[in-house]
Amino acid sequence: MERRLGRGLGSLLGSPSAENVQAGEASQASTELATSAIKPNSQQPRLRFDEAALESLRDSIKLHGVIQPIAVRRAGDGFELISGERRLKAAKMAGLQTIPAAIHDDVSDQASLEWAMVENLQREDLDPIERAKGFQDMMQRLGLTQDQVAERVGLKRSTITNHLRLLDLPAEVQDALIQRLLSMGHARAIAGVAGDRAQLTLMEKVIREGWSVRQTERSAQVGGTVSAVASPKKEASRANPKQHGWVQDAEGRLRERLGTQSVIHHRGDGGGKITISYHDTEELDRVLNTIAPRGMI
Repeated sequence: MERRLGRGLGSLLGSPSAENVQAGEASQASTELATSAIKPNSQQPRLRFDEAALESLRDSIKLHGVIQPIAVRRAGDGFELISGERRLKAAKMAGLQTIPAAIHDDVSDQASLEWAMVENLQREDLDPIERAKGFQDMMQRLGLTQDQVAERVGLKRSTITNHLRLLDLPAEVQDALIQRLLSMGHARAIAGVAGDRAQLTLMEKVIREGWSVRQTERSAQVGGTVSAVASPKKEASRANPKQHGWVQDAEGRLRERLGTQSVIHHRGDGGGKITISYHDTEELDRVLNTIAPRGMI
């Protein structure tokens, strides 16, 4: 099984091989800082924040406070954020005047940008296109090779390569992947077909008939000829459950309610499971408080 994304954000600051970084231990003690004294990260690559998720995090912070400290560096007479912008924004929304923070001195702009990028890529709710753009951004803004990106985020180089290939797909195929009408496996198979028109034709067939990844790969192997793929009952029973409109609708309602990625795995026999993603203990606490408030368990 592939390693979890990221070597651990603290290692980016504590590693002696990181350029101009001598920040000490990742377990550095935190202190309370005034939220008004903390400026946004000038290197922050993330521009948009989900308002519903921020509001849910705000409500959790009102009840339990900020569990995981943010990371900052000194800047003039105040501090600049390194990571934890969602927590800082939600804390301000909750009316907090102070927030727990770990202060890391002598952190370069390069290290600050890298840390912010890796933190963003560690979010479990990213779709493959968002993650691919994150890898691409690291290569362009940090001047890294695919091998170097793979080393920094703790993944295989082939994983980075496969994600970057998705960015060459037509916009319509990328949108289908973002909407989770296609899986990463489907998109990789479609990317193996030459030509935008053939890729779009194959995508439409996959979504319309609920093809499995194996069926899609078979078609891609013969140049995307849709008629070349057999559809036995056994494979049809494993068809993509996203063909059921109610599954997508239910997932959308779960995401809106919980403020995080939620996926319904519906089997042909009517059973299944629900997967709810969270990227840190703070978000886990918020999700649990939404699903089962402490007074109920």
